[in-house]
Amino acid sequence: MAIATLTSKKQITLPSELVRKWQLKPGDGLLFIWEGNMARIAPIRRKSLLELRGSVKPKRPFVSMTEVRGVAMEERAIRHAPREELR
Repeated sequence: MAIATLTSKKQITLPSELVRKWQLKPGDGLLFIWEGNMARIAPIRRKSLLELRGSVKPKRPFVSMTEVRGVAMEERAIRHAPREELR
């Protein structure tokens, strides 16, 4: 069992045994789940863009980065178009 103390700035230092057990690194977060008068804590690991590569499958394969940029520009233009142009 590990104990943490609340500082005057409402901060706690995570016990080192939890950091090692969960293999936490700077930038990782903690999720607090309320259950009545108690809270459960779960680690949230941040992933870099390179780690996320391939996690979402495209609807169709792209031929080149030029095509990817073109699709992104079209979608951005649609999303940010003035309301009058959408009618």
